[in-house]
Amino acid sequence: MAKKSAKKEQGGGRIGRVRCLNCFERVKVPPRADKITCPSCGWEWRISWVNPNLAKVRGPMWDRMRF
Repeated sequence: MAKKSAKKEQGGGRIGRVRCLNCFERVKVPPRADKITCPSCGWEWRISWVNPNLAKVRGPMWDRMRF
């Protein structure tokens, strides 16, 4: 149990962050954001909120992707 609480204090974990599904880096999501751009790879993602603190990636912004 002590490991979980220490991880939360250090800012780790899933609350307030999502994982980029392209490069798998964790990205901090601003409150109430509906989209984010991964700073590592540049992909843009649509975001939804499970609750006020827990964001979820809904899918990529296909119209903005360059292949």
